[in-house]
Amino acid sequence: MMKRLLKSQAWLLAVLITSGASAVQAADHDAICSAMDIAALEPAPGAMYAAARISNGLVFVSGQIGVDPASAAPAPDFEAQMLEALSRLERVLAQAGSSVAHIQRATVYVTDPANLGVMNRLYREFFDRHGASLPARSLVPGLNFGNAIAFEIDVIAEQLVCI
Repeated sequence: MMKRLLKSQAWLLAVLITSGASAVQAADHDAICSAMDIAALEPAPGAMYAAARISNGLVFVSGQIGVDPASAAPAPDFEAQMLEALSRLERVLAQAGSSVAHIQRATVYVTDPANLGVMNRLYREFFDRHGASLPARSLVPGLNFGNAIAFEIDVIAEQLVCI
């Protein structure tokens, strides 16, 4: 059964690559697949959730926030928090065998509606930098996380077939 599945995946990949995918896309595919680290998606000790879950070819990424990776302290301002959260999102997607270009849906949480202009600018720059189309998005403004967190994003993305 596993051998048949791998052959099917190889055939699908060959069809996708030969049906108009460029050498750059194939190189991106190779880079994404080499960065996969499914074990890194599991909950950290004491955590109540996984960084992401994969089901039926989709990657469900938990909310990413802008905290310093070393100290776990929130970044000092909204822009720094958002940039750190987007960086963390990128890392989780890579570990799951996906990328920013494969995001299909995003939900964005912003505590202060006054930051919506900055948020929209950074959001568009993030997707533009990756050559990605903007995904479907929901925005939840005015949430109070009860701490210094000002931004959070969760996404659903397609997972690449890596063989």
